[in-house]
Order: sequence, then structure tokens, then C-alpha cells
Amino acid sequence: MTYSKKGIYCLEGLWNHHDIQDESTVLPILDLLEKRNYCDYIYHDCATKEELEFFLEKWKRASVSNKYPILYLAFHGEEGSICITNDKKYTLNELGDFLAGKCTGKIIYFGSCSTFNIDIRLIKNFLEKTGAIAAIGYKTEVDWIQSTACDLFVFEALQEDKLDSVGIKRIHKKIITNYGNLHRILDLRVVINDRLHFPRKRK
Repeated sequence: MTYSKKGIYCLEGLWNHHDIQDESTVLPILDLLEKRNYCDYIYHDCATKEELEFFLEKWKRASVSNKYPILYLAFHGEEGSICITNDKKYTLNELGDFLAGKCTGKIIYFGSCSTFNIDIRLIKNFLEKTGAIAAIGYKTEVDWIQSTACDLFVFEALQEDKLDSVGIKRIHKKIITNYGNLHRILDLRVVINDRLHFPRKRK
């Protein structure tokens, strides 16, 4: 079965805060997905909180987020936060407040080290606040190449089903069964919104 394309809205931070000539970027992943006709994308880099919130504000518009329902936050990270600079963090709670009620039918993907190394209840509170279908992120420090491969696999899986309460369960199953042990090696967490309605199984 073919499903409609789900665009990716990517916001990327600086990977080397001490060397502005560093050209590290996740753009090749997005280019590959677009050139292989998996999905379209919008990309912006962000070096300040103000830039981050400016582009998040653009994404919150239904005319944008409905076409690009996967929000991809590619930053350095630490427990419960993404890192805009070495000393400026943007917490999961701050992000939840900023996106409150604006993420129905959307996926939030954290391409950042250790952001999800927190109590799962905090992630579920984030999902309840924003209304997102699921949040995906890493619990540990991750290798660039391995995490890049994992990001690509997850984006592929997200294209192959509907972003609803039934589809997200099938997507989750594919992520943990079709790509070997990569999700275990990287401690990837897929946290689904408990508030979604899941059909009851027949007895």
C-alpha cells in the first residue's frame, strides 16, 4: 500500500560551537530522501533560541505542519534538553510549552544525544501537552555515522504507514524489528502518546 508523503521540517543547530567553518550537517540525509522520492523537506539552521522559536512558529501553522508533519530537531543534546550552544539549552518542557496543542497528528524526532535519558513520564507529559502522536529520541551519546543511519531508517519507516493510532504502532514495530540491533545500540526510544485512541482487540 502506498501512503502520501510526509514532509520533514528540519531545524539544525551548530555542531561545532568553536569553529564556525565546520560544515557538519544532516542535509545529506534529507537530500537522499528527497532525491529518492520518499518525501520533501524544509531545512533551517538555528544558532540562537530566537531563531529556533522563529522557525518553530512557522512550523506551527497548519498550512506548513500538515504538509511537513515530522519535526526533526538536529542538535547536540543532554538529558531533557537540546543544546543551542554550549551554555544555552532548550528544555523539553520549554519546547512543550511553545508547541502546546499544535502537534496533533505530528511526530517530533530528536536527533540529539541523551535528550531522552529521562523519566518516561516527562516525555509522556510532553506528548500530552503538545498533542503529538509520538516522540522519538536517543537515551545515550551516539556516534555520528550510526545515528545518521538510524535517522534515515526511522524516516523511511515513517513514510510507510499512516500517522495515526494504528499506523504508529506498526511503524514502531518496523523500527525495532527491521533494522537489526541499531536501535538497541543507540538506545533509541519511541514513546507513543497514551492519549491516542487505540482500537480494542477482539477476544
